[in-house]
Amino acid sequence: MRLAPASFQTSKAQLNLYYKVDGGKKVIKYKNELIPFSTDAVQVTTQARPHTDNKGGYILTFTIKALKPIELARFEASFMTDLQDQLMLANGFQSWSQAREFSKNDKIPAIHSSIAWYTQLNLQGDYDIFQHSGERGFIHSSSYTHFRDTKNVVSFFGSISEQYGYTYFIGDFNNNRLNIYKDVLGMRMEQGQEIDLVQVFIAQGLDAEGAIWDTYAEFYPDRRVHQGLSQHVNGWTSWYNYYGDVSESIINENVDALNQYQYPIDIFQIDDGFQTAIGDWLSINQKFPSGMKAVANKIKSAGFKAGLWLAPYAAGFNSRLAKEHPDWLITDPDTKKPVVAGPNWGGFYAINIYHPQARAYLKEVFDTILQDWGFDMLKLDFCFAAAMIPLCGKSRGQVMWEAMELIRDLVGPQKLVLGCGVPLACAFRKVDYCRIGSDVAPWWEGKEMKGG
Repeated sequence: MRLAPASFQTSKAQLNLYYKVDGGKKVIKYKNELIPFSTDAVQVTTQARPHTDNKGGYILTFTIKALKPIELARFEASFMTDLQDQLMLANGFQSWSQAREFSKNDKIPAIHSSIAWYTQLNLQGDYDIFQHSGERGFIHSSSYTHFRDTKNVVSFFGSISEQYGYTYFIGDFNNNRLNIYKDVLGMRMEQGQEIDLVQVFIAQGLDAEGAIWDTYAEFYPDRRVHQGLSQHVNGWTSWYNYYGDVSESIINENVDALNQYQYPIDIFQIDDGFQTAIGDWLSINQKFPSGMKAVANKIKSAGFKAGLWLAPYAAGFNSRLAKEHPDWLITDPDTKKPVVAGPNWGGFYAINIYHPQARAYLKEVFDTILQDWGFDMLKLDFCFAAAMIPLCGKSRGQVMWEAMELIRDLVGPQKLVLGCGVPLACAFRKVDYCRIGSDVAPWWEGKEMKGG
């Protein structure tokens, strides 16, 4: 099979499906089964149909129906195809991750176990979600990918069902296979429930990335302030000059300087350093004696929009939130201990978005910052923390999707959001802007951090 979209109408897919039945502990495994596929507990069917907007492309769908109550553990469909002379786009897990094209001679290494143990950086990627084989010619991509041939014909594959779980596209150049993997671990389905678990928009064209992406974007509801055509902005942030040492006097000095020299910026954004602890967002430290409302007014009086940084789903080990409300935190079901989400600030936990009081606290924080203090934009960082593990019968991707929906609900339709540290597809057209890249530094990263 070639990568042409229409070929998926007639091609046969093989299925790897793992699940538990009726709350049982045993994982039932089926491997290399042809679709359509059925057991006494589940049915899987597939179809590929033309996209109906007259812009070309196809929609490939895998539908799953639970005949008994089940909990999914693995879903992967595999197609034979021809990957000869193709380059594959490997999109990283979240907005800090690398994205570039790979050839059959490349590989994506796993993080070294010693590095993971020492830095805990594995927690901020998908190393614990999707196995990085490190095998040459085995390339994976999160949420979307494309293949580019020697004539610059692009074959695009983009998930339009991220609300059910993270989607991975796997190019197995060694065996000429294209696999679609859905991270469904922990996802429960009730008896009789039927969902289109995997839906993929497939399109192809010569030098066609722009037009294809315009069509792909339309599958995601637009909840941005400025819908339709993008609104480009520029601005100033405290982070790369002051990091956590920012203060009210520093902010005032920079506002005055930008105003004096009439720098044409739109947004002036205060980053990490105003709060007493990560998670205690309404507890302002002594470096801002006038309070954040006064600082926001100072920024806006200069003609700039006022922006503020938060890590909404993070709670520092030393925070009052973590100490006084441990029940608000995501808890490991086996150890009963809070789940560690990263090493930053001496370590931090993740907030459980399904805890009613935690949600109420987040609403209080957002309402205070946006309405009472008067900030116009929020830079929301470390968003991935909301979905460290499956929760409440939902896969990690489901949790992440709902966490980003919650953010848009909390911010409302009039205030701006800059996403950061977030799986991109879950943020598509929910955030107004997004940082795409990791932090920068005045030195090159060491080869040990690159897996080399």
